[in-house]
Parts: sequence; C-alpha cells; structure tokens
Amino acid sequence: MQFLNHFFLKVLIPIKIGAINLSITNLTVWVFFAATILFLFMFFYSRRMTMIPKTGQGLLEIIVEFAKNNIAESAMGVDAKIWWPFIVAIFLFISINNLMGIFPNSYVPTSNIIFSATLAIMVFFIIQITGIFKTGIKGYLKNFFIPGVPKWLWIFIVPIEIVSMLAKPFSLLLRLTANMLAGHLIITVILSMITIFKNYLVAIPAIFLALFICFFEILISIIQAYVFSILTATYIRNILNPG
Repeated sequence: MQFLNHFFLKVLIPIKIGAINLSITNLTVWVFFAATILFLFMFFYSRRMTMIPKTGQGLLEIIVEFAKNNIAESAMGVDAKIWWPFIVAIFLFISINNLMGIFPNSYVPTSNIIFSATLAIMVFFIIQITGIFKTGIKGYLKNFFIPGVPKWLWIFIVPIEIVSMLAKPFSLLLRLTANMLAGHLIITVILSMITIFKNYLVAIPAIFLALFICFFEILISIIQAYVFSILTATYIRNILNPG
C-alpha cells in the first residue's frame, strides 16, 4: 500500500554513537519545521508590539488570550497566574504539530505514538515533581488517600489511585495519537481511490470529500491541542490542591 508510505517512520540521516541511535528521521524534520514556524511567528510578531495591533500581532494576541483565559484560567483558577505560559506553550506547540498535516506528503508528528508519549511523559513528571515541591511529600501522598474512607479500605483504594495516576499520561497520548492518525488516514485512503479506480466519477467526489475532511481536520487539530492542554491544566490544579 504505497499511498500509506508517508505514515511510516523513515531514517533520513543515520547517526549512531555506540548503542545510541541519534538518526535523523522524517519525524525529526517535521518537528523542527513546526517548531521553526512557531518560533518565527512568535518572534516577528512579538518583537515590536504596538497599542493598535496589526494583523500578525492581533492574531498572536487572540491565540494567546484564548489559551490563557479559556484553558489555563478556566481550569486552574488562581494557579494560572504562574502556570499559564506553560499551558499556552503546550497548546501552541501541539497545535502547530497537528497542523503539519495540511502540507502535501507531510509527516504529522502527533500521529506518531513515540512523539505523543514523550509529550505526555514530560507533562506527567512535571506534574508529579510540582506536586512534591508545592505540597511536600506528606501533602503529595494525600492524593492517594481519599478523605472519609475507612482505613481498612486503603489497601484497595491506594493501588487504584496509583493506577489512576499512571493512566493519565496514557489517556493523553492515546487520545492525541489516535485522533490525528485516524483523520489523516481517512483523507489518504479517499485520495488513493483516484489512483486505484482512475475514473472521473470517482475522482471528483473523492477530491471534494477529501477537501471537506481536510477542513474538518484543521478543526480537530485545534480541538485536540485544546483537550491535551486543558487536561494538563486540570491535572496540575488537582496535584496542587490535594483533597
């Protein structure tokens, strides 16, 4: 199935140092491309801020305000004063990586489970370390003991709470990866029908259907970045305010 080739991880420049594999893949290229676009956009339109914003500055302010108000502050309350830059950064970074799918023959980084797992694990450790520093070991451990539950039930409750904690990064990475991979697979399969059937009666509807799903995928890309970010903000709020 040649039309699915661009979904696979490909080594472009093999680099190995002993047992360590540092090869540059198509995933590496597209992640750096996405990060470069985001950096240049933020750099150029935040360098010379004016009271009356122009198009680029206005768009930047709208995006940042949206993420700050509707994700960080709505999920975290007063804790958002410290954490909103981190939440906004996650939202922007995931959004731009999701939107890489709009380029022909692109590799969408967030459709790769390793990339999504890296983001989820990073968020997981930041949450746990923050909880320990903010509330101390004793306060952190309170997250595993539900108030009002008889002590004899703790032997059952604590393992359940630990499993629940470990399941959070899995829920983040699976939701993000599955949604991004599924949408682009559907578009690819629809467009592949053109080369398979080689018929105008198939080609014209396939193109219009693919365009419709493509526009829908842009919306899904933003929604998935929103979901990942708001869940991250919620997890941070919960760890900072145990019980």
